[in-house]
Amino acid sequence: MTSASYEIIMNMRVPEGYIETGRFFIGPDKEAACEMFARLQGKPALTGTAMLRMDLVEQEEGIATVIEALGCTLCEVSENMKTILRETFKMLNLES
Repeated sequence: MTSASYEIIMNMRVPEGYIETGRFFIGPDKEAACEMFARLQGKPALTGTAMLRMDLVEQEEGIATVIEALGCTLCEVSENMKTILRETFKMLNLES
């Protein structure tokens, strides 16, 4: 049995649906991933309505499951990326 890992995926809406435009690996700790995602700006994404969407995704045994999704403005995405990078840096370098 493999353990799950968590990612935050950035998506952009196009006429055909959504395309992935970025991916952040968060790690194997679900609680830490959920706490980080809770700090992000945006509104809960309704299916297909947001131009920019950030998804918290669980990857396990090749299966991706969206846990939560946020619809974001461009300014919110910018702030969210700073938050993700800052928190990931802390997890990887400062917390042992």
